[in-house]
Amino acid sequence: MKNQVIVENAQEEIRPFRGYKGLTRRAVDLVLEERGFSYRAEVSVTLVSGEVIRRENKAHRGVDRETDVLSFPLLENGTPEAEDLIGGRVMLGDVLVCPRVIAAQAEGYGTSFRQEYALMILHSVLHLLGMDHMEEEEKKEMFALQELLLSRLGEGSVKTEE
Repeated sequence: MKNQVIVENAQEEIRPFRGYKGLTRRAVDLVLEERGFSYRAEVSVTLVSGEVIRRENKAHRGVDRETDVLSFPLLENGTPEAEDLIGGRVMLGDVLVCPRVIAAQAEGYGTSFRQEYALMILHSVLHLLGMDHMEEEEKKEMFALQELLLSRLGEGSVKTEE
């Protein structure tokens, strides 16, 4: 099964690391496989500036500050219906990633930019599939899964706290 992961760099604040597109695709595929998603999927990932992510965060969440990643799921609870199949694929949604915020987080957590980036991709795709971390039990489950997937991705381990 071949998923389509569209990765675009629409910012100039932080130069992405070599191989970030491949890592993004592998991370998306890993989450979909782990969660038993049995359809071919399409996901769009765009790297954006701090200004853009702040504007989108305010517009969609009412929070006027920069953030690391925003997920825009297109499916209800991450479960596709027949009408969600377009050209043999399920459009899962869009992800906006802010490399500048991720780089600052990596420095603050003592991890690498690559690790933090991978973690944010995993995190955002789990959101596209309907997972959340609003309740304590959901948070434990989601963050434990992120840790497991990060390790399976070969990117080590990071402390995943909000």
